[in-house]
Amino acid sequence: MADIVGEFVSRIAHSRDDRLKAFRLRYEVYIAEQGKSYSQADTANRTLTDELDADAHVVIVTDRSAAVVGTVRINWMNSIPTFSRYEDELELSKFSHINRATMAVCSRLAASMAHRHSHVRALLFVAAYEAGLERGTMLCFATCAPRLLPLFTRYGFREYAVPVRDTIVGMLHRTVLVLNDLEHLASVNSPFAVIARRRGVVPASQSWVARLFAAEVVEESEAAV
Repeated sequence: MADIVGEFVSRIAHSRDDRLKAFRLRYEVYIAEQGKSYSQADTANRTLTDELDADAHVVIVTDRSAAVVGTVRINWMNSIPTFSRYEDELELSKFSHINRATMAVCSRLAASMAHRHSHVRALLFVAAYEAGLERGTMLCFATCAPRLLPLFTRYGFREYAVPVRDTIVGMLHRTVLVLNDLEHLASVNSPFAVIARRRGVVPASQSWVARLFAAEVVEESEAAV
């Protein structure tokens, strides 16, 4: 899988060298630039990696010089370490009726400062969506800081639970994307809607989607009391 937009190319990082470049970009963004105190950061080698990288799809975007200027990680919930890591944080009990192999989580989204407002982020989102379709993924979870929520909602992610506070990052919104909810993707003008139609994705039943987000309605009602 590779997508090309202008001078940028997105693909899955298969080689050790490619993955190392992704881990180094994470370090530059999360540690050097943002000053986050992740215990997994390797200051000597300037890398940020953890145990979830072992069975993850690490997507990278490279420029004409082959430098990695963007990255995002995708893990599937049928991985025991991944499910254990996110079970409580994402309240996955809400989705216990769904096959774990069809649920993914995207994390470690990073783009170099010089390319943050270019096509790099778009390529990362599209690459993650297409990787999900290839694996028959139904749901993709992601957490994001408040300033990034508009970006995620523009692509079709929706909040399904109240925000949580992370000890390192601060406030995080918990969102989920229903990959084949074509009605919602079209309603927010998500770029994913075009990809889904081109690939002949079968639309999700709206009654199924309504049941999926029923817990969200309950939480909002309780919060208003």
